[in-house]
Amino acid sequence: MTPLSAPVPPVPADVRPGTVAWLRASVARFSNGGDHVRRRALAVDALTSVDVEALRDNAFTRTRTIVAALDDFDVMAEIARPVPVGVLAEALGLPDVSADVTPVAAAYHPHVTPDAEAEAALGRLVSVCGGPTELAAARIGLLVQACDATAGLIGNELSARLSGKPVGQPVLRTRRRIDGEDVAVSLAGTPFGAGPRACPGSAHATALAAGVLQALQGFRLTEAETTWVSSPNLRMPARLRVTRDGTVGALC
Repeated sequence: MTPLSAPVPPVPADVRPGTVAWLRASVARFSNGGDHVRRRALAVDALTSVDVEALRDNAFTRTRTIVAALDDFDVMAEIARPVPVGVLAEALGLPDVSADVTPVAAAYHPHVTPDAEAEAALGRLVSVCGGPTELAAARIGLLVQACDATAGLIGNELSARLSGKPVGQPVLRTRRRIDGEDVAVSLAGTPFGAGPRACPGSAHATALAAGVLQALQGFRLTEAETTWVSSPNLRMPARLRVTRDGTVGALC
């Protein structure tokens, strides 16, 4: 057994439906065995009907529309999180729920205590998805995992392009239970994971990021130093302020 194929640390299962704890207990990400197989299949099935090329085109169009009214802005807050989540939500037959996905994503992992904002946002997402079912959890899980991971792809690539520095991998490590202990496992060289838990939406995330990055041509950084997210597991800009560099036809 390789470290990445080892079980994940379990999360509490006896929790109130519709809460962030319920989401953790109901998605493939924090499940093992038959539960993982069944829940992952729900997520994979939801993605099979999504046109990957359309994701790229829609991400480009949505980004271009947003930045048309902006001259100086934070890519991470205005584009990198809301655009991929909004475009993917639409492709899954949902309204733009990006404003609610962001606080839920911040409280998604078991070591974080959800605040009232995250719980309220999760309640609205559950309602939009038809109630606290495994299918609803699978759809919400896709959006949550697309939030920071895709934002990391966008932020790291854009930062590298505009600064000339190497591109960083957004997700650095994950956790597995090996010989009864919870350990950190490096994802170096495997940005979308590997084995039975490899990200089922890698092509979708790549397409979303590509569409956004294409629409952000013609901008430059306004800060000499990039502020990075303070996290042992993520390597991505916390803020990435840009402005137009005067390139003719940058949004064409």
